[in-house]
Amino acid sequence: MLSPTIAWKPVGHINTPSSRLRCFLPCQYLRNRGWSCELFNSKKIDRYQLVVFQKTYDEENIALAKSLKTRGIKTVFDLCDNLFVYPDTADRQREKLLQSMIDAVDAVSVSTPEVEKLIHSKKTRVIDDAIDEPQINSLINFCFKRKNYFRNSTEKQFKVVWYGSAGLENPPYGIVDLPSVLPFLNELHSTLPVSLTVISSSETLFKKYVNGVSFPVKYYNWKKATFQYLFKQHDVCIIPININPFTICKSNNRLILSLLLGVPVIADKIPSYEEFRDFILFSDWQNSLYTYATNKELRHQHIAQAQKYISMKYNKDRVISQWSSLFQALL
Repeated sequence: MLSPTIAWKPVGHINTPSSRLRCFLPCQYLRNRGWSCELFNSKKIDRYQLVVFQKTYDEENIALAKSLKTRGIKTVFDLCDNLFVYPDTADRQREKLLQSMIDAVDAVSVSTPEVEKLIHSKKTRVIDDAIDEPQINSLINFCFKRKNYFRNSTEKQFKVVWYGSAGLENPPYGIVDLPSVLPFLNELHSTLPVSLTVISSSETLFKKYVNGVSFPVKYYNWKKATFQYLFKQHDVCIIPININPFTICKSNNRLILSLLLGVPVIADKIPSYEEFRDFILFSDWQNSLYTYATNKELRHQHIAQAQKYISMKYNKDRVISQWSSLFQALL
């Protein structure tokens, strides 16, 4: 007997972080384990037993979810952010559409327990983000290291990196978080050489928020082909966070990927980061930056412990099990 065919309808493409981690990668993992999974194709609706709507909740998709239900096709709405908090008057329509989508589907999957708390009208399942597992070609990595070595041969810099979505100003998250740590980097630079690299999707926001500093800064657009190699050349990843109802719902995927790539993390504390408290440094930016800058042994120790923990808990089997459990309950 063939397994039920499950279709995934993503909000973006494979380079959209939420779609990659909550659609493209889970679909691939499950297909490799025997599930019949594919990206949604409207011409194949009659083949589907279940459709996952990944963060899509406009009027067209709400109507589609309702139509699928009349055909006896199960539906799931996957939500990985607190999309109820946008403050503009125009976004009241967003909240109405969001609730309509939740009401239309059979189940809701969410990325964190904090997002789960926001859903009151439907039973939910917490399902972790898939992990962007490091895929490093040793020859390419050597070339990046060699280029980086000669670029910085005149002085040994403490290389700091920030990466992520460019974000928004309201609610504040993303590049807008960086000004809170720039004074501490300036202060550290007065003691030892510091550089900052930002890898994101808006050079405009980078120029607006990262300026007036005494140390070298560099911006790179995020590119799937080069991101991991570029990122690995740094000594520490910083994740400053404006704590607000949007950001406290964020998952741990940025932190996990950094640790898997061998780059220690200093971060402001949100619920999904708490379990990593033994392997990273939280806030206290002046002392935390100085500690990692002057203690290479501690950086290596934290990375080794973190990677062991992540490999035991956050792996493909966990993601496959979580999605499979939800699908089995519905089908």
